[in-house]
Amino acid sequence: MAKREEAGLPRYPELRWVTLTAMRGLPMPASNADIDEAVADALGLTSHQRALMHVNGRQTELGYRVAWARTALNVAGAIEDAGRSLWRTTPEAEWIDAQTINARYDAHLKKRSRERRDREGGIDGVRTGAISSEAADDIGDEEIEQDWRARLIEAMKAMSPSAFERLAAALLRAAGFNDVEVTGQSGDGGIDGIGIYRPAGLVSFRTAFQCKRYAGSVGPSAVRDFRGSFVGQADRGIFITTGSFSSMAAEEAVRAGAPTVDLIDGDALCDLLKQHKIGVNVQLRTVEDVTVSGEYFERLEEAAR
Repeated sequence: MAKREEAGLPRYPELRWVTLTAMRGLPMPASNADIDEAVADALGLTSHQRALMHVNGRQTELGYRVAWARTALNVAGAIEDAGRSLWRTTPEAEWIDAQTINARYDAHLKKRSRERRDREGGIDGVRTGAISSEAADDIGDEEIEQDWRARLIEAMKAMSPSAFERLAAALLRAAGFNDVEVTGQSGDGGIDGIGIYRPAGLVSFRTAFQCKRYAGSVGPSAVRDFRGSFVGQADRGIFITTGSFSSMAAEEAVRAGAPTVDLIDGDALCDLLKQHKIGVNVQLRTVEDVTVSGEYFERLEEAAR
């Protein structure tokens, strides 16, 4: 059984409409977690279905698929990014219907497909053909959208270490950290910077960060070395990489009795840069799909005879 079916989730075209309907009943702006919960309630999901993990191991299947539904709604103009992982419905959300949402997203996918065909010379029939919402559900929306991530990661991997540290600092500032400073200490386990995070203006957390332009997977020893470098200087750490983290690194990051190290891999880093529009230009387009009904004109001709 597919993970989507096991999680009790409909295909993407239907999930987009369920997500928008659920958002209409939430106070705005709404967080990702609130939207996920509202969608789960609307679908009557069990606790097991809500907790079922996606294959990436970083989020639930529900959260993964609702995130892509939000992307489509954003492209269609029904919702907009309110910053800091918050979303709000637009005035169009009051009248837009499921057919319009899917038509606009189809047009978006077709445009991306044409762009890819022009770049690749029309080699791959799946990638260069006109892709519908249903087809996108089969091959994965993420496959359609992956090209910008690859280009962004390549751009980051081409940066100097000091420039990449400054990029990480800019991201933390945009995400609400204060007094962010790049320290650039030498050594693989060194601290690249420090910032203060004060959620809701109440308590504060002194947070160290390290950023590495890796192509492969970061192992547990790198996480341990980083933690050892900030113990006594910060409350917790953030490890940022253009690569990925091994399962053992993920376990080490939350090891009991040790300061937590939050892990941001290449995909998550791309998402955050896009969300905060750092080094990424996001342009939304409203697309009309207009067709002429020959049948209508034929009926007029018949009536006039």
